[in-house]
Amino acid sequence: MVSFGANEMIIVLLVIFIIVLLLSVLNPAKSLEESRRNRVKDLIVVGLILWFSPSVKVAGMVIFFYGFGILLYEKYQEGKREALGQKDSG
Repeated sequence: MVSFGANEMIIVLLVIFIIVLLLSVLNPAKSLEESRRNRVKDLIVVGLILWFSPSVKVAGMVIFFYGFGILLYEKYQEGKREALGQKDSG
């Protein structure tokens, strides 16, 4: 049987957290147009990498949340266009 120490368990949980976070953030970006989708994905991934680096943690958080903010804004605009389009045709 494999036994994990405290450090190994923290690393496994951190990796699982990062995977879940990436999937939950990048999945909604699929419906954006390609150039915006790539920009959002790049900012989020680079932000996460820097966020978990000990020396540039704050910079990583700022970049990650900037990318996440762009994603939220784009999804808001997408929903707004859909809602206005449905009102005009309905």
